[in-house]
Amino acid sequence: MFTAGAVIVVLAAVPSVASAQAPVALDASLRDRGYVGLSAAAPEGGPLVVGEWVSGKFVPVLESATGSVSRRRALAWRCDRPKRLFQARTAAGRLSAPVRLRTPGCAKRFKVIVKPARLRAGRPLSVLVLDRFGSGDVALRVCARAPGARPRCRDLRLAKGRSRGAVRFKTRTAGRWPVSVSTPGAPRVRRLASVRRRGGGLRILATGDSMIQILDSFLQQRLQRGRVRVRKESHISTGISKPSLLNWNNQARRQARGLRPDASVVFLGANDGFPIGRSHCCGRGWVRGYARRVRDMMRSYSRGGAGTVYWLTLPVPRKGNFKPVYSAVNTAIRRAARSYPDTARIVDAEAVFTPGRRYTSTIRYGKRTVHVRQADGVHLNTAGASIAASLVIRAMRRDGVL
Repeated sequence: MFTAGAVIVVLAAVPSVASAQAPVALDASLRDRGYVGLSAAAPEGGPLVVGEWVSGKFVPVLESATGSVSRRRALAWRCDRPKRLFQARTAAGRLSAPVRLRTPGCAKRFKVIVKPARLRAGRPLSVLVLDRFGSGDVALRVCARAPGARPRCRDLRLAKGRSRGAVRFKTRTAGRWPVSVSTPGAPRVRRLASVRRRGGGLRILATGDSMIQILDSFLQQRLQRGRVRVRKESHISTGISKPSLLNWNNQARRQARGLRPDASVVFLGANDGFPIGRSHCCGRGWVRGYARRVRDMMRSYSRGGAGTVYWLTLPVPRKGNFKPVYSAVNTAIRRAARSYPDTARIVDAEAVFTPGRRYTSTIRYGKRTVHVRQADGVHLNTAGASIAASLVIRAMRRDGVL
């Protein structure tokens, strides 16, 4: 009784009832990457159909008039239907045993390349999509969003066996262009394109409290040539949590409107720790309040996607009473940046200059031991500022800003 009952359960799981001794043999394989291979044979010969069950319907895939059929690349793998169910049947209605298989997921199926890497407004932006499965037979949605505008989307169809395709977008606006490629059943692939002004120079703002000093001079020395202009603007002893001396949220809006920077480099927070509203440093309420103010500044510097902000974290100071303040500031900065994944970049000076979050006046940089801190145990010295400038420039080049 147990065995018979088990058979009934199995047969109930398939769309059609097959005889206990199926006269048709069916095999499905994943031998070729990107494809399902199918082969079937009916001992009595005659017409034979191999099909796939999709939403309760039998969809023919292969047909034969001789009673046998085989194809190594019968169907392409699908992102939206990794679980597949196949069956073969004869003209007389005889069925094979159902064959189930699962194709690989699409988490890393598509490679997206944005070309060219450095683009000026007015020239076309190309989005190239490569199918690592090599099988194609997939419909994609490619979108690009200009700063301050709604996404523009195009449909891209890769035919069966086609492994690449491309779409182009007109670029009239400079700034950061988020690009995405999506298809049902696969995670969205995101890229960022950096579009420069049409015929205009690149404007870079280096701003903050005394932490930005020296570093801003290195940025100006290394970058200010030709069409690149670096504006230095430091405000000593100011802080985000002490707006009575300088309201940094208002200052960021003024800087963004006046200079319209393509990139803003911010090194700020060494003088913070003052109460924010009713919250004293450095609890959760204070961190939330500080992050809210940083988020507002990042929004200003981002200019609706037309600018990118590079915000440096604070290295751990030597004095113990400063440590909880700097740690809270860094936590808030990182939290705020999550709201602007396309335009806010964290340059982790804390990790580079104080590895393991422990104060040190010297670090290993490349193959050298370098003294990087001033005597106050807070600021970077000339060598340290030079390294910090290299970190910023490297991040800008990686993003295509330079």
